[in-house]
Amino acid sequence: MASELKTPNGTDLESRDGMAKLARTIRDKILINEPVKEDGLIDQVERAAVEIDEILASSLGPKGMNKIIINPVNDVFVTNDGKVILKEMDVLHPIVTSLKKLAESMDKACGDGTKTAVILASNLIKNAIKLRRAGVHPTTIIEGYELALRKAYEMLQYGIKQAGEEDVRTTIMCSATGKGVERQQAEAITEIVLGVIEHLNETREGRLDLNKNVKILKKVGGPGIEALEGIIMDENPARVDMPKDFENPSVLIINYDLKIKSEYLNPQHNLRMDSVQTALMFEERKKEMCRTLAEKIINSGANVLFCEGDIDPYIETLLRDSNILAFKKLKLKDLEKLSKAVGTSLMSKNDEILPRHLGKADRIKLEKRNRENFVFITVKGKPISTILIWDPARYGLDKVEEAVDDALNNAAFLIKNKEIVNGGGAIEFELAHMVRLFAATQQGKKQLAILAYAEALERVPETLAKNAGMKTIDAMVEMRNAYTRGVEARIDISGKVTDKGPKVYDSATVKKLALVSATETARNVLRIDEIIPKT
Repeated sequence: MASELKTPNGTDLESRDGMAKLARTIRDKILINEPVKEDGLIDQVERAAVEIDEILASSLGPKGMNKIIINPVNDVFVTNDGKVILKEMDVLHPIVTSLKKLAESMDKACGDGTKTAVILASNLIKNAIKLRRAGVHPTTIIEGYELALRKAYEMLQYGIKQAGEEDVRTTIMCSATGKGVERQQAEAITEIVLGVIEHLNETREGRLDLNKNVKILKKVGGPGIEALEGIIMDENPARVDMPKDFENPSVLIINYDLKIKSEYLNPQHNLRMDSVQTALMFEERKKEMCRTLAEKIINSGANVLFCEGDIDPYIETLLRDSNILAFKKLKLKDLEKLSKAVGTSLMSKNDEILPRHLGKADRIKLEKRNRENFVFITVKGKPISTILIWDPARYGLDKVEEAVDDALNNAAFLIKNKEIVNGGGAIEFELAHMVRLFAATQQGKKQLAILAYAEALERVPETLAKNAGMKTIDAMVEMRNAYTRGVEARIDISGKVTDKGPKVYDSATVKKLALVSATETARNVLRIDEIIPKT
């Protein structure tokens, strides 16, 4: 046999070649092969900021366009959601990565405002590059941005309104329409989301975690949307002839197979299946052991069984005969949510099944909708809800899910803090105007940085106007004229600058976080003086 090829230090040549190929692949994604600084660094930063701004800006607002993203494993995404667009981009450039982390932090902190924050950060970086080319030192730009942030944050406080009940509803609906859903659909989402958040707020103990307390289930069909206090699962019963409806049922959840394996029947492996008698003996022994398992479940008083593993057909029959509804091969994630909802834990193989181990539900009902089975587990007074989304198109499902997600996060913020600001680019335009006035009170090159900050803020209403099919310059002139007259005008979905029609509001908390996090990201990028790829 030929000996394996080794390098002098004992490394496999094949392994070394594989690592070198991986390194080349990563470098191709990073787009940097050697240390970058000075003019080269400025070019790299500018290119990354410009490209990210262009990608996200065209998808901002209710009139924003969608992106088709094909990731490295050929999954196709049709979306205008900022965090999805950035997450699925197969680019490891350090500046792009910084903006990706900004989107991730915004999504984790408030679940909304990712595009606003990233667009603002990108434009702060772009405007800073212009100043750097003009000879302004990065430290001066950073100091100017810090002054501008303080002034913008201060003026934002003056623009905050305390939301009434109708204003809260309007703000939630605006967050849904921002994903491009129709107004009627956004209204339905708002009603559902408000009911869910109010229920969770009344029943939760401690911090509200939407990922743990809310399940979103999306299905092709409809269109429509509904919510349940409890869990909805798209699962088939173990047998079609099992009972389908229970009031106040006892629930058992187990995380193992209800099947008898051959090693349990013949642990010494001293019997061979070489005759009919032996086969019948095996079958009888198997039935006896299955009957013992089934009797433990039946005697516990359980009405409904949820099993992570498989169930033997004979056990299924015995459970059916005892009017027990059973489900098998379930997802662990669903069972964990279910166990919290019904007030029990997952039973392991060594646990003894007793009545005290059963959970309780108000109702469990099995229904068939659009030729698919669903089990509705109603549990009142528990901090768990499910939202079921129907849409005829799979792409539509993703869009509605994104709208529901943003509406949920905004509703959760507004329940705790009913602070809102004018939407449709109005608050950004107002802040930009106030920051420009503030710049006139400053001296030196910091004034240029403050003006650059104001220009970045104004990028948001400019983008909304462009996406609504308006001429950007005309829209900004109309906004200035309205502001001069003391009118709270905005970029409307109708493609006009107006203060008429239905109000448009955004969560003040989301705007504050977007302002601070975008400025911090831009500040960190401006502090970079060299990019050094590891060889």
